[in-house]
Amino acid sequence: MATRTRLDHQTRQHQIVEAARDLIASGGVDALTIRGIASKVGVTEAAIYRHVASKEEVILLLIQEVEESLFQAISRATRSDRHALERLEHMLQLHVSYVELRQGISFVVIAQAAQFEEPRVRSAGRRLVEKYLSLVAEIISQGIERDEIDETVMPDAAAMIFFGMIQSAVTRWLFDPSTHPLGENAVSMWKLFRTSLEFSDEDADLHANENAASDNGVGS
Repeated sequence: MATRTRLDHQTRQHQIVEAARDLIASGGVDALTIRGIASKVGVTEAAIYRHVASKEEVILLLIQEVEESLFQAISRATRSDRHALERLEHMLQLHVSYVELRQGISFVVIAQAAQFEEPRVRSAGRRLVEKYLSLVAEIISQGIERDEIDETVMPDAAAMIFFGMIQSAVTRWLFDPSTHPLGENAVSMWKLFRTSLEFSDEDADLHANENAASDNGVGS
């Protein structure tokens, strides 16, 4: 008779997260149950309960995994010293690729976190979103300081629009991928979002004149 190998806690939790993602991808959060996870992993429910105490704890693990993997995916854009608008566009592209690769699971998990009564789940979901918004706002603030973005732009408000732009595109894509391709919609929305951050023609001319005067030592 074959002997079943007992895996370490970290490895088993990784399997639980993978199984949870598969269940959500195929049937939404309502399909996420301990029984379903046990079936996917190929163990008993009791074996799953040795590593997670409840469905809410599984959601917490999912949020943690989303946070780690998402920020790793977009790190190439956020660590760059390029123009702020280029960094934001690159961040959008990386985020969209991440969502497509993972079948939109990240947004489903974040949205559902707000529906749970468990304070830890709500707190973890809120923390993830706030971390993302702060990152976008920081890039925009740096762009304003470097005269790359219009100084009248409010970083926090613009960050919320950026996040909401991706969220709305993902929502339509999840409902009908063929009619609302995520990549194409993201490109169109980026062009519109970019214009809201750029200087107007008059402001651009003013900044050009100010920079020219500064380079020529005028007013010194």
